Amino acid sequence: MTRDQELEENPRADSLTHVTKTLLALLAFLFVLPFASRADDIYHIKNLTEREMLALYTTTLRDACRHSDKFWTNSSFDPHAGFWGTGRSDNMNEGVRAIGEMVFTCAVLTKYSDATPAERDEYTRKAIAALRYVTATHFTGTQLCPDKKHWGNSWQSAMWTGTFGFGAWMLWDKLDPALQKDLERVIGAEADRFLPGKPPGGSFNDTKAEENGWNLICLSLAANMFTNNPHAAAWYEKAQEYAMNTFSAPQDRNDKTIVDGKPVSEWFAGENVHADFTLENHGFFHPSYIGCSSYFLTQTAMQFTYAHRPIPQAANHHQLDVWHMFQGILFNTGEAAYPQGMDWELHCLPFINLYASLASYKKDAFAARLEQNSLQYMRAWQVMDNGSLTFPGSRLDFTRHAINCEQISYGFLAHKLFGPPVKALSDDEISATETGVRLHNDIQLITHRTKDKFVSMSWTNRLMGMLIPIGIGHEGNPDFTVPIVNGLIGSFDLTPESKKPDNKTIVVEHSWKGTDTGFETTGTLLLDGGRLKQNVRLISIGDQTVVYEDHVTAAKDVTIAHENGIPLGVENDAFTGGKRTLFTQFGKTVLDFQHPRAAAPVPGSWANIDERLGVVLITGGSLWYHQATNYAPGISVYTDTLYATSMDDGPKRFKAGEDVTRRIAILCTEISSKETAQLVKHIKVAATSDGPVLNFTTPRGEKITLRL
Repeated sequence: MTRDQELEENPRADSLTHVTKTLLALLAFLFVLPFASRADDIYHIKNLTEREMLALYTTTLRDACRHSDKFWTNSSFDPHAGFWGTGRSDNMNEGVRAIGEMVFTCAVLTKYSDATPAERDEYTRKAIAALRYVTATHFTGTQLCPDKKHWGNSWQSAMWTGTFGFGAWMLWDKLDPALQKDLERVIGAEADRFLPGKPPGGSFNDTKAEENGWNLICLSLAANMFTNNPHAAAWYEKAQEYAMNTFSAPQDRNDKTIVDGKPVSEWFAGENVHADFTLENHGFFHPSYIGCSSYFLTQTAMQFTYAHRPIPQAANHHQLDVWHMFQGILFNTGEAAYPQGMDWELHCLPFINLYASLASYKKDAFAARLEQNSLQYMRAWQVMDNGSLTFPGSRLDFTRHAINCEQISYGFLAHKLFGPPVKALSDDEISATETGVRLHNDIQLITHRTKDKFVSMSWTNRLMGMLIPIGIGHEGNPDFTVPIVNGLIGSFDLTPESKKPDNKTIVVEHSWKGTDTGFETTGTLLLDGGRLKQNVRLISIGDQTVVYEDHVTAAKDVTIAHENGIPLGVENDAFTGGKRTLFTQFGKTVLDFQHPRAAAPVPGSWANIDERLGVVLITGGSLWYHQATNYAPGISVYTDTLYATSMDDGPKRFKAGEDVTRRIAILCTEISSKETAQLVKHIKVAATSDGPVLNFTTPRGEKITLRL
């Protein structure tokens, strides 16, 4: 059997995975199946009324609490105390943090949901027992955690305190005076830590926006809960200062605008976002930290609203500026693009807390659409994972479950404190709102968004390009692209004798310019310690099309074992229905994530995945499809990769100055396999006196001429 024959396969009658079948059955009671549902849709998103939204929030949280019961432990030092999870003092993202998140969830359900009396009694019992545990084991208390240590006075502990403290406040009339006093002791001690000194700053690589935000919610809570405490006024003012320095920008340094009685410049302690309101964490532009830093400000607004006090102006400082920047990389699903990569779980960090608050508090119709869709996807994933909000592939188990319980609880609470959200935009309106080219100089990132695609190129922090199909009408199975380092740019594996200890990639120069229908960006790179030189060109054209071109030469004598050319990350796992269909000019292949195939060349010069992404390789060798065999560490999804490579027959040696490869590819989103095949027929490379010229016709009929 030839390689081409091995790649071909007739679709099986039962192509849906067991996971997908189970999901469809379980979701039937939640979502009305549209008459013309696509066969490969696994989610059924619809517009929800306010009543339906609140019911879905409640159902999700009640199931989450039932799932949490298996993680409950009674305390060894007090029969009336207990905890969820490990109860440890030193586990940053579990331990007391998870306890606090479950206390908050139980409190929200007890106070605001239509749970049964028996359920509310159980939520209250466990929440109070957990509050006894955290107050006793705090560094101001007398008991120790299971790891024989106190908790508190640490990097994250103010956030934990702000979370369980808000839950305690909602249950205040159910707490005995001794426990109320213990809570004031613990919350006050954590808030007092921030009275001396100034909030930190850090705009490049390691923002302090998130840390200032989570410390803020403890200060704000203390000031609102304990208004008769001698430190209440100091906590209040320090909360304003931390709010002003959550999204502090360089322009704040000289801004004389009066906010809460003082010029912005007097509040300013150090910048935490760039001038265009992007931010960096973990060494790159990180949308996850935009989301969480933003919702700490909305949580502060909730605390003041719950206290029936005016929300300080400081709690809104640059919040909408950051939000308007953030919208450019948010999709209708409620998830973000990650144009400089992602090092957390791709689907397990929801921003529903933020969307719900902006939709109800700020009456933002864009946020209202993202809240509706995000909640429905999260519920579907919970059902898929048998009640857990950890979601498939996560390595964090109960930790992630508790975090997502908290996020959904805040979303529900936003409706109760701020009122119903504004009417949501439609998916088409969302698409129209965010189209266009955006340039972010501080992070050296350019993006182009249309109704059919999102394309980006990053020249700093993480050198990579991305292409995401985002056509309206795929809400039933929207997730497609996975952000991968060196995306589109590719890489080379050198033989051992050619490797150097320092194999960094250096961007020698780059430039970009807007065009009538998109952008063009070019750059020169030195790869593998300067042994290879790569000239890169990426052009975004119109609604669907991207042209990639590069030329790689040997800067020094080098032996290359393998080339990883023009890589595109494609998600293929339980989240996406468990299969991808790869179309080629010789047929189609169903790629089941539970039964991965060995890497194999794609027959012919073009490929199409799921009738949504087409790739035509004009020069440079052959296309290859690599299937993932497990969840990728950190990002927690199966990442298949489509490569365009010219070296598939073993190591090759190149002398300095020799050409290694010259690759040209056309990529199109929301394009069928038939349209991809048709595209190939209209591609011509013509020789002219000024050099070669590429001519082709896009799927929409535009005739394109590019000088190569």
